[in-house]
Amino acid sequence: MLCYTFSMKMIDQYKGLPREVYVILIARIISAMGMFVYPFLTLFLSSRVGFSETKIGMFMLVISLSYIPAAMIGGKLADHFNRKAIYLLAMLLSDAALLAAGFLSESFSVVYFLILSFFFMNMSMPVLAAMMMDLTSPVNRQESFSLTYLGINIGGAIGPMIAGLLFENHTAWIFFGEALLNLIALTMIFLFIKDTKPDEADLAAIATDVSRSSEAASNETLFRVLLRSPLLLSFAACASVLAFGYSQVSFMLPLQMEDIFGIGAGARYFGMLFSLNCIVVVIGTPFLVLLTKRNSPIANMAVSGILYMFGFGFYAVTEKLSFFALFVVIWTCGEIVSATNTGVYIANHSPITHRARFQSIFDIIKGFGHAVGPLMIGYYLINHTIPEAWILVAILCLFASIALYGLYRFERRHKRR
Repeated sequence: MLCYTFSMKMIDQYKGLPREVYVILIARIISAMGMFVYPFLTLFLSSRVGFSETKIGMFMLVISLSYIPAAMIGGKLADHFNRKAIYLLAMLLSDAALLAAGFLSESFSVVYFLILSFFFMNMSMPVLAAMMMDLTSPVNRQESFSLTYLGINIGGAIGPMIAGLLFENHTAWIFFGEALLNLIALTMIFLFIKDTKPDEADLAAIATDVSRSSEAASNETLFRVLLRSPLLLSFAACASVLAFGYSQVSFMLPLQMEDIFGIGAGARYFGMLFSLNCIVVVIGTPFLVLLTKRNSPIANMAVSGILYMFGFGFYAVTEKLSFFALFVVIWTCGEIVSATNTGVYIANHSPITHRARFQSIFDIIKGFGHAVGPLMIGYYLINHTIPEAWILVAILCLFASIALYGLYRFERRHKRR
């Protein structure tokens, strides 16, 4: 009976959300079903383009660093113009580049279109995040953000498995398939969601709500507003370290699978592990959200760091596929806690006039860790083994967790005063 009651609470927490959130949920499921390219990017560059580990790290650094100008452009445009239009334009350009990459998948020129595709996709991310902030309030944000995150992983549980089957003999279709499914998702957003940019009534409503004072409109420049948000910037720096560790899921883990099981089996097994990650997210997200939503987002992020430490660190001591799958469950729980708390914390501390730009700044700081992760570990692997690199990643995640717990204690004392 207790189990049934808890299960119903997990389901009920997603009822009564804004209609647009459910539309974005379905769109994200469809687009995530086409998540073919990024999970297999390391293997594609290694086996098809002939890149070394160091060159793969350099390429992944380039596409990750492209987020800096892309997010700044997307955030700036979204805070001043029609957010829906900016999002649709950026994603259409990304899909066009993906289609071109499919036709050139056997040529070195494919790398240029991949860079373009990731650039425009990165440009769209803070725009969609700002739209979600507009559609929600502190009362329903964690449920709304976690639901769309859940949607990404429902689709993502299917996409990489299909891509794993296409990769060896139908490589071009990992590009074509992703582009076509993205277009279907964009059509839903175009038809069923109006522009969400806040109007004067929204600005006035937040200005009179004492509980949302940190979201109040500001006429100051982005730089001045950020200077008054040291806790937010420190939170982003810690998230960057955790992103450094998580980046090895797409860089070091497939290399380890290829090293142990060979290229063909390694690609298939990695696709299965990636799908298992998504399955765990689908099953575990409602449970972990219900369990942690009353806690401070910073405290939850500290727990995320501990789960990353154990999940990634254990890869240093195993070569068995069953243990690889077990450790996926551990670090995926950390991913769930991180993903369902970062967006909420940023939204609750972003002025309504700067939402997209705040999101872009946070993503740039966090993305820096994700960007340099493959490159730094690539250089580290020149003189060290993959197990040694996993131990280094585990230590960094532990340090980030300790720092986040310190921020949590500081924030709690500040609120009491």
